[in-house]
Amino acid sequence: MRRIASIVLCASLAIAQNTQPVFQASTGNATFSTGTALVVEQVVVKDKAGNPIEGLTAKDFVVTEDKVEQKIAFLEYQKLDDPVKAALPEFTGVVIPKPRLGQSQIVPEKPGDIKYRDRRLLALYFDMSAMPLPDQIRAFDAAQKYIRSQMTPSDLACIMMYSNGAVRVLEDFTSDRARLLSTLQTMVVGEDEDAPQDASDKGAAFGQDDSEFNIFNTDRQLAALQTAANMLGQLNEKKALVYFASGIRLQGTNNQAQLRATTNALVRAGVNMFAIDARGLVANAPMGDASQGSRGGQAMYSGAAAAQMANAFAKSQDTMWSLSADTGGKALLDFNDLGKGITEAQKAFSSYYILGYYTSNANLDGKFRRVSVTLKGNTQASLDFRQGYYAGKQFGKFNTQEKERQLEEALMLQDPVTELTLALEINYFQLNRAEYFVPMAL
Repeated sequence: MRRIASIVLCASLAIAQNTQPVFQASTGNATFSTGTALVVEQVVVKDKAGNPIEGLTAKDFVVTEDKVEQKIAFLEYQKLDDPVKAALPEFTGVVIPKPRLGQSQIVPEKPGDIKYRDRRLLALYFDMSAMPLPDQIRAFDAAQKYIRSQMTPSDLACIMMYSNGAVRVLEDFTSDRARLLSTLQTMVVGEDEDAPQDASDKGAAFGQDDSEFNIFNTDRQLAALQTAANMLGQLNEKKALVYFASGIRLQGTNNQAQLRATTNALVRAGVNMFAIDARGLVANAPMGDASQGSRGGQAMYSGAAAAQMANAFAKSQDTMWSLSADTGGKALLDFNDLGKGITEAQKAFSSYYILGYYTSNANLDGKFRRVSVTLKGNTQASLDFRQGYYAGKQFGKFNTQEKERQLEEALMLQDPVTELTLALEINYFQLNRAEYFVPMAL
């Protein structure tokens, strides 16, 4: 005897008992649904001398999406000061670390709320799972230096941390330097128990190699960045995500789906990523140092092991560079003054316009939409804006890797997606008059 039932994830677990189809009488009323997608662009407009152009209105801009002109829904100007000329006096007050009572949140703006107008939003993101202890110390020192002596009146900073598999917002956007420094001092070096380990042999005779699990660790790093982008995407203003890590190591093509999803989330949220390699300028020993297991075989004599190590180091930086370049930011690599990466993010944010329109293309095909913004009758001005974005995508058009990524995201939600349907197959075999063996396949 065999029964097949379906399970729907909802408030309660329901198993269908009747396999006969049930038909309901039509009420005669047809239901139509529609939706609109708001696209927000941050546009920097400068003259020949590099000075911001103020006083423009929506009538001065022409926006096209895939060469189709769009109607501008709103336009707002954000005026920011010069970070070089407007630095605050150095903070010399006494900072008393306060215990963390709970996780903060990125509070979205309410309709009509202008608390972030004319503000430069910088999110300091510490990837504790991708930094050994010395790199964490350097990253914290760079953040404290920025807060003490490099912040400007226009700057608002928030502190985010990824550790133990979760993204935590330790401090929402604020200009209170004492509060930010207090939060930084509560961050413990080596807090993440899942610090990166070398994938070489540790002496075990049998078992899985650590490199096989690095595929999932990299996906978790990228998914955490995607989560941070979604948090910051609640704000319409331009944002900078200053990312401290000791490289991101892709495992061939296994992480490409998550990498593209993370890049797309950052672009759609209007977040410019400024990746900072916390390792600084590194002079690696040809055969590695004492922090990793020794490598054996002929590769250590032929030079292949040293070439492989140098190649792996370069690949870990390439991912940080590509994430920064694809989102409109910059990467600070092979530089010991990590604070320069934060000041570069400051300088990249000058006065800009927030422009929004409702796209006329409602197809959820996941294709890239090319956006163009120009000024009417002004060919001398230079415009800096997001060149396009990837549209939403229906589940039926996903490839295998994208389906696996979405399934993983759905299962990790605190409130799982209710449309996720699972099939349960149950069989039973009679072992004796009193016992049955019941295998279940989900």
